Amino acid sequence: MGTIHHSGGNYTNLKQEQLDDDGNILQCPKCASTYLIKRGIDKDTISQPQRYQCRDCGHKTCNPKKIKVNYKVENEFSEEEISTEDLIKLRLDSFERKEKREKNEEFLNIKIKDTKPIGLYVMGDPHIDDDGCDMPSVIKHLDIVNKTDGMYSCNVGDLQNNWARRTKLAGLWAEQSTNSQQAWQLTEWLIKATDWIFIVAGNHDVWSGDGDPVKWICKNLITTYQPHNIRVKLNLPKHKIKVNCSHNFRGNSIYNTAHGIVRHAIFNSRDHLLLAGHRHISGYMPVKDANSNIVMHCVQVGSYKKYDDYAKMLNMPNKMMSPCAVAVFNTRLPDTHPDFIKIFWEVQEGAEYLKFLRKLK
Repeated sequence: MGTIHHSGGNYTNLKQEQLDDDGNILQCPKCASTYLIKRGIDKDTISQPQRYQCRDCGHKTCNPKKIKVNYKVENEFSEEEISTEDLIKLRLDSFERKEKREKNEEFLNIKIKDTKPIGLYVMGDPHIDDDGCDMPSVIKHLDIVNKTDGMYSCNVGDLQNNWARRTKLAGLWAEQSTNSQQAWQLTEWLIKATDWIFIVAGNHDVWSGDGDPVKWICKNLITTYQPHNIRVKLNLPKHKIKVNCSHNFRGNSIYNTAHGIVRHAIFNSRDHLLLAGHRHISGYMPVKDANSNIVMHCVQVGSYKKYDDYAKMLNMPNKMMSPCAVAVFNTRLPDTHPDFIKIFWEVQEGAEYLKFLRKLK
């Protein structure tokens, strides 16, 4: 209830109201100011009352007026202080937990008992609530995946537009016919439409912050939801297939639409399959690792957002061959064989090839 004055770079609480034992505010009887300070006691009277002086008019009094206050704070909140030693210990414990979690999350280990070849359907950015989303293809492709034995699914992120979470972009809701509630209805339907082995959160998804509803939708499902990127190890009876998926890999080239993924494959991890979305373009490039002899398949998947007003506004060329991709793993071959992995842009073709391989003895 005091006034803060600024002087010479230091903040000092110069005005502080005086209170009596009942919490009433004391007031100068002459000028009505509440800026009173204690000036000793009046020794000339038997009771020796407290003397106050008004800092505004200078008047001294032992009988200040009282401004009745109808409430009294019986306990004040105080910030609990912690010693430096305890604080350092907390930081050490926190770092230890963080480091342990990061090391455990280096790979998501998935055990697959299937001895036959398998497939991995990779869904490009769905933007399921956008008017430009190719909903007929979404439904068709998920139906094929669910009916194909040995086919698994993953998602590279941007499940919906999520404009409401971005203040500057919130106005874009006006450009689509679905509202926020309907967007989440569609998103929940998509997540539960098939058994995703993992979903990577794209930039549109992480706009939700700590209270991301996708995390709660996935909580009781077998899928793993991870922001930005994930590395997965598919542990099959005869193979350990490493899949590295990021919503986006850094790096651009006008000559190769999969450049960022290839760059990461060459200079960073050694994975059998590297996947990315975000850019709404398609690209593919296999790269052989000279040390391990494995062929690293770098796949840039497109988006189900077939009609994009933002891309049209920027006059961006359409470089999308397909909204998705299918990787088929011929596990009867060694992982160093060039045909160990085959990439398909048509889900039906990938499914038919997988069925063919699984029938072979």
